[in-house]
Amino acid sequence: MILGTAKMHTDYYRMRNGIQQHCRTTRTVYHLRCDSCGAEFTKTSKQFNHRSSAHCCDVYCNPRKFAQKQSAILRKFTKWDASSSKTI
Repeated sequence: MILGTAKMHTDYYRMRNGIQQHCRTTRTVYHLRCDSCGAEFTKTSKQFNHRSSAHCCDVYCNPRKFAQKQSAILRKFTKWDASSSKTI
């Protein structure tokens, strides 16, 4: 579950053509709650899976086991066979 988002700024200096330039990068950080164990954790926008509605932490839970459980629930809900080759 998404609890909120935040912007994180990083400042650094680089040399370009012998002149020092100030540069700033911005990254989006998502605050999430694990749907399996309830622990809170953060992920950057590059690590965050935007397509998924359920999120699992990598520290306390097994993400593969959680994904299989979510897949089984969705297949029961949509009444698909286990042998169905449709992607979820």
